[in-house]
Amino acid sequence: MKNEKLKIIAGLFALMVLTGAMHLKAIAGDVSFTASADKTTIALGEQFNLQFTLSGAGTSSGTNFQLPDLSKFLILSGPNQSTSMQFINGSVSSSVSYGYVLQARETGKFTIGAASIEAGGKKYSTQPLTITVVKGSAQQKQSAANGAAQTPDNSVHIGDNLFLRAEVDRTHVYQGEQITVTFKVFTRVRITNYTINKLPNMIGFWSEDIAIPQQVNLVNETYKGKQYQVGVLKKTALFPTQPGTLEINPLEIICQVQVQQRRSNGKDWFDQFFNDPFFNSVQTSNVTITSEPVKVTVLPLPKNDAPRDFQGAVGKFSMDVALSKKNVKTNEPLSLKATISGTGNIKILEAPGLEVPNDFEKYDPKVTDNIDRTGPAIHGSKTFEWLLVPRYPGEKHIPPVDFSYFDPSQRKYVSLHSNPIDITVEKGSAEPEQFTGTISKEDVKLLNEDIRFIKTDPMAFHRRGEETLSSATVAVITVLPLLAFIGIVAFRQKSIRDSADVVSFRARKAMKVATKRLQQAKTLLTANNAEEFYTETSRALWQYVADKLSIDRAELSIDTVTQQLSEKNISPELVGRIKECLEICEFARFAPASASEEEKKKMYDLASEVIVATEKELN
Repeated sequence: MKNEKLKIIAGLFALMVLTGAMHLKAIAGDVSFTASADKTTIALGEQFNLQFTLSGAGTSSGTNFQLPDLSKFLILSGPNQSTSMQFINGSVSSSVSYGYVLQARETGKFTIGAASIEAGGKKYSTQPLTITVVKGSAQQKQSAANGAAQTPDNSVHIGDNLFLRAEVDRTHVYQGEQITVTFKVFTRVRITNYTINKLPNMIGFWSEDIAIPQQVNLVNETYKGKQYQVGVLKKTALFPTQPGTLEINPLEIICQVQVQQRRSNGKDWFDQFFNDPFFNSVQTSNVTITSEPVKVTVLPLPKNDAPRDFQGAVGKFSMDVALSKKNVKTNEPLSLKATISGTGNIKILEAPGLEVPNDFEKYDPKVTDNIDRTGPAIHGSKTFEWLLVPRYPGEKHIPPVDFSYFDPSQRKYVSLHSNPIDITVEKGSAEPEQFTGTISKEDVKLLNEDIRFIKTDPMAFHRRGEETLSSATVAVITVLPLLAFIGIVAFRQKSIRDSADVVSFRARKAMKVATKRLQQAKTLLTANNAEEFYTETSRALWQYVADKLSIDRAELSIDTVTQQLSEKNISPELVGRIKECLEICEFARFAPASASEEEKKKMYDLASEVIVATEKELN
């Protein structure tokens, strides 16, 4: 009967392997790396968007991104990185994009070469793009057809009627403190259009562009006793990355200026009459203007009283730490969120240190940025969310989460501390076996009373010299206790070794534990309990790899698993499938409602398939 059950289980796993392999084959090799532009024919000085996108099933990020030569264009912004993830047909489809805003420097046809990136151990390249740059826009061509002449820059004398200024809100700051630089155009002539010819090279700064209206709004302003129309062209938040005297380099723009062209001073009355300004013609000239460089003094942060957990945050922040629940069962996931809010360089904030009990599994935090770039100062929040899984019951304690920053307004370091968190972990229905490496005490049975009474009844006596037992019997009685003692000692030593070798025991029982969990997951699937189904399937996968590879639960992560599988000479194809299955499973736990019944079944088959394949190669 037992052999028949084993045959049935083996047949089911073989079917799972076949189904999962077909599904994995369908989604494998679906990674692509493409380049695209929102327009391929542009006017000289016109801006356009260039984007490189890495996408495919199971792709979360790429490494070693190589940008092609863009020297023929002016890079106005970038790289602007964005990611997206979808759960489609039982698999995770994700993409990462690198976006740039470019501006043409000259007319002609230009080829943007191939960009390259590495993902999943392979190198991918984009197809080249051809960008055609024409002279002037359609509106400018129409003006030229109507007789508006373009003149060289040196043919028009503007004087102090048109210039560009870079204004900063402060010139003495601490390292990491925000400086806001505003580039303004001051004009007393008519400007019909402008293009940015050269962006400032912000050496020694981390820069964040502040949002301004696309349409330049001119307002009246007095500068050095003269009235000008002033418009804001660009506003940038700068965060110094090093102490010393740093320089904000100039911004250069080309303005199309309309000026009146006077007729020649002829002596004839006809020329004198038409020399009146009313009859003067208007010409459009291209004028290049550049802002003056601005120097700022950056003070170093104090070193003497810097907290040990300080990671470079400068500004003014607050911290909120929240746990999803404080009463859980073993193997039941919970999340801990630490949200840091305030004013400063939100983008570079590092995760605060989080210590958890040794019997907790802690996964790398999910990071979410919420940055507001519309105000005078960069502000917002950054959330770090850890997924925690308790493995053993009891009263658990998470120490306070600490975060320190430097407050320039107070000129001192500020340390934030959350409250300690107590968690009650109850024993779950599918708790893994616990092994302490010690032997429990044996029960001792009292066979008779501790003190015996004096016998009062007559006893049988034998004559001296009369042998009552044979020599063989005496030898057996003498040797038998000694052999029994040796056997007991050997048995106890073996039990101690087996109990102490938790690693070996976990590895031997890994398949059995995983099979039990998968059976429970199948029951939940039949009961249409999506959330518990994904949770139980995830437990099966993570528990199996943790036990089989003897990975400490505090260090358990997808990267750790794939690295150790590779070190054990597991085939790269299987390592990739296991990694992909873990990613799919973890993502599906947070979006169970988005999957159909067929997708859930495929998920179950995939998990079963990779466990069986791994067991086969490891053994």
